[in-house]
Amino acid sequence: YGITTDIQVVPSGISLEQHHYRLSEQERAVKRRELGIPENHNVLLNLGRLGTEKNLGELLKFFAKSLQYDPYLTFLIVGDGPDKTNLEKQAEELGISAHIIFTGMVSPQEVQNYYQLADVFVNASTSETQGLTYIEAAANGLPLLCRKDPCLDAVIKDGVNGYEYTSLEEFEEFLGDILMNPEWRKHASEESEKIAESFGK
Repeated sequence: YGITTDIQVVPSGISLEQHHYRLSEQERAVKRRELGIPENHNVLLNLGRLGTEKNLGELLKFFAKSLQYDPYLTFLIVGDGPDKTNLEKQAEELGISAHIIFTGMVSPQEVQNYYQLADVFVNASTSETQGLTYIEAAANGLPLLCRKDPCLDAVIKDGVNGYEYTSLEEFEEFLGDILMNPEWRKHASEESEKIAESFGK
């Protein structure tokens, strides 16, 4: 654009204070039950604006494939946006509506509670500029499974606190690794919290 002066990138600050709060096991069980999540299900979570640029349609397709191998899964989609109706229709066409929960918009003061209902944070967007929800998810101690994107270079350490996938095969493999290894998840949770702290203001 013909700009010759120095440019400094100043990222938006993010307060992680509310994300330090933790639900008790009893509170978590009650909230999951209120949403209709079966006790024996692992929960995948996506939180954010429901727009086409977020590529949630890909996650629904990949989730449908994963259900063929593991039927004890629930996909919790938190947020609202112009693509919600299309996503609900896609879930019906894929035959997975019984495993999908659309919560709609939730209060910003309550988002940490929804992160903590999940077992893994998933995201397929490649349009993020800062990816604040990734950092929030990490601050809540979640392992992350996200489509590979430059904005994740400092947020996801592959095999340490999550994975970046580039294909359905990788998504299925990494999801299986995450859900089948509770000890790894415990360590990944601790690592996610450490990584998130470096972004706090």
